[in-house]
Order: sequence, then structure tokens, then C-alpha cells
Amino acid sequence: MSKFIRRVGYLRFGKFFESWIEKGRFERLNKSLKTAGMDISVRAYLGSLIFSSILVGIFTFILTTLITYSLIPILNPFFPMENLLITSIGIGIVSGILCCIITFFPFLYWPRMKAADRKILIEASLPSTASYLSAMSSSGVPPNRLFYSLAGEESVAREISKESKRITRDIEIFGYDILKAMRTASERSPSERFSKFLDGMSATITSGGDLTFYLSAESRALMKLKEEETKEFIEQLGVLAEIFMILGVVAPLFFIVIIAILAVISPETTVGAIAMVFLTYILMPILLLMMILLISTISREI
Repeated sequence: MSKFIRRVGYLRFGKFFESWIEKGRFERLNKSLKTAGMDISVRAYLGSLIFSSILVGIFTFILTTLITYSLIPILNPFFPMENLLITSIGIGIVSGILCCIITFFPFLYWPRMKAADRKILIEASLPSTASYLSAMSSSGVPPNRLFYSLAGEESVAREISKESKRITRDIEIFGYDILKAMRTASERSPSERFSKFLDGMSATITSGGDLTFYLSAESRALMKLKEEETKEFIEQLGVLAEIFMILGVVAPLFFIVIIAILAVISPETTVGAIAMVFLTYILMPILLLMMILLISTISREI
């Protein structure tokens, strides 16, 4: 969202949600915004969403009205001209309202989806992060400098690096101590695994334990868990490969043979040609696209 949309949304439209926010109606959205790493308040987000939906609705109304007003005489030369403007405006209003709804409700759940995506990325890079912190700690680097160093290492873990930047910000700008900064990061983290990792670091520092030993032990445990998840992914990939062979190779050949037999039995009908076109250009691409999306989603967790 641009700064203009945020500012206008917060000042002009966010006030309509203020009473609901105070009653805790949008507590889940507030948590989703924090776990998604979106530095925006609930009032600003809802106001910006309303303002964006209105802008999209107005743009859609104008565009649809102009297109309808231009196309109706071409498509139907006998259409009554006295009803052309009213009909175009009516279609434009309906389209604008639909686009407003389509814009508002999906983006209302956008922070939750973004938080889920961040959870996958954080947990995938957590073993390498633990190893990095363990190596830094063994060199005598204090805990607050660990996160300062990690904040500049986006190549190690991009999302965890962002969390480290927030921890460093809380310490250097807001005046938090390292324990409070880690507790705050644990509360806003979308990953329960990363939250437990931070809580363990906090408990080790509070009790005066050996932080290097804790990080080394966590690194080994996370690496082992990563190996188990990788093995499980390989097994799932084998099952998906078999399904892909069935959908991508066996099923098309089967249907082609059946359609060819039907064409020989009744050559005068066009059902076989229609079925072939439907299979080739609609059904198979959709099925294969679903397989690609499924494999891509699963592979991101590793």
C-alpha cells in the first residue's frame, strides 16, 4: 500500500472501525498483522482496505460504463438508444460493487496467508540460523550482538534476518533489554518452533547457563528434524511422481484410445473431436497445473 492510501485510509475511514477495535472484534486480524511482519495498525489496515476497495469500485464503474456504452450498439444495433445510458450505468454500478467486495474480503485474510508463508520460510531456515548463532556465540559474541550480526545476514535466513532487525530496533531505539526484546519477538513470531527457540535462549540467559551449549544442542536437534522432514518430503514426492505419471502419461493415452475407437464406431458425430479438444486444451493443463502448484507448495517447507 502507498503512503497516500494508508494516510487517507487511517484518517478518513479507519475511524469507523475504532469502536469495534476497542471491543476486540479484530483481535485475530491484529495478531495476523503482527505475525505477518506488517508494520501497520488494525485501524490503518482496515481504513486502507476500505479506501482501496472504493477506488477499485469507482475505476471499475467508469471503465465498465464506457465499455458497455460503446459495445452495446455494436453487438445489438436494434438496442433502444434511450435506454443505452441507463443500462450502461446499471451494469457499471453492479460491476463496481462486485469489484469492491472482491477487493475487500480476500485482502481481509491476506495477513493470515502472509503469516503462514513467513512461518514456512522461518522454519525452513531455522537450522542454519541456529548453526550460525552457535558459531558466533562460541567466539564470545554477546547475545545482543548475535542478533545485530544476524540482521545483516539475509543470505543465511531472509525472514529470520528481518526478525533480528526488529529485535535490534527494539534494543537500540525502544530501549528494551535483550530478554524483553526476545520475548516480544517470540510473541509476534508466526512460527511456534522459532518462538520456542527464542524462549529457550531467553531462559538460558536468565538462568546463567551456557548459551553456546544450548545453541549447539538446538542446532543438532533442528538438523535432525530437518533430515526427517526431508525424508518425508522425498516419500511424498515419490507418491506425487506416480500420480503425475498417471495423470500426465497414462490417462491421456487411455482417453485418446477411447476417443479414437468412438470416432471409428460413429464417424459422423463430432463428440470425439470436442472431447479431444477438451482433454488436450482444458482438462490436462488444469490437472498438471494443480500438480505443479502442489509440488511447489510442499517443496517450500523444506
